[in-house]
Amino acid sequence: ILAIVNPNTKQILLVNTPRDYYIPNPAGKGKLDKLTHCGNSGVGCSIEALETLYDTEIDYYAQINFTGFEKLVDAIGGITIDSDQAFYTVAGTYIQRGENHLDGKKALQYARERYNVRDGDDGRGKNQMKVISAIVKKMTSSSALITNYANILNSLEKMFVTNFHMEEISDLVKMQLSDMASWDVQSYAVDGTGSFEWCYSWSDYKLSVSIPDETTVDHAKSLIDRILAGQILTAEDMVVPKK
Repeated sequence: ILAIVNPNTKQILLVNTPRDYYIPNPAGKGKLDKLTHCGNSGVGCSIEALETLYDTEIDYYAQINFTGFEKLVDAIGGITIDSDQAFYTVAGTYIQRGENHLDGKKALQYARERYNVRDGDDGRGKNQMKVISAIVKKMTSSSALITNYANILNSLEKMFVTNFHMEEISDLVKMQLSDMASWDVQSYAVDGTGSFEWCYSWSDYKLSVSIPDETTVDHAKSLIDRILAGQILTAEDMVVPKK
């Protein structure tokens, strides 16, 4: 998931890319592969693949493991998710249609579920963007949570990895505390068509992949450019215009 952040307009654009997207793998000198396989060669490989796909530069990354995710959500007092469907997670947690207040354990189940949600893995990606949006909303609306950021990060030691420097995080915290502005988070997901193709990382047989829908990818590029340019995006902008 890409997060394009404009601190001047206080807006964030989240872009979800299916893990099975069939794109050039930098580790294979451009040979086609699943996006998820790029991670086998490190986060830098995944970043380069997405930079090429969206024709943009990615400055920062953040990775968190399952335990760290649970601890993070619990540390901020849980999150509220507005689900557009009702379903049970594989672990047995019931997610009702509408608002759900989730602790770390249930939030992780929600974020990981792909078997019982519409659109499978694509639906999971969209739900994960809802989780990120909920965490941003919770964190930026509470001065108590913001000022406690150092303790929260320390509690995630060895569970959370990022190339952000502490000085940069501190600057962001000071900026937020100066005005406690509300942030608007918009979410967009590119589409693809299912197929079976040869993959660079797996030579034994063809694998299930998602062939990129270039129209949706081009729209993502446009949205990224617009938010970086300072334009305010709305929910209507997340819909691909009809030709």
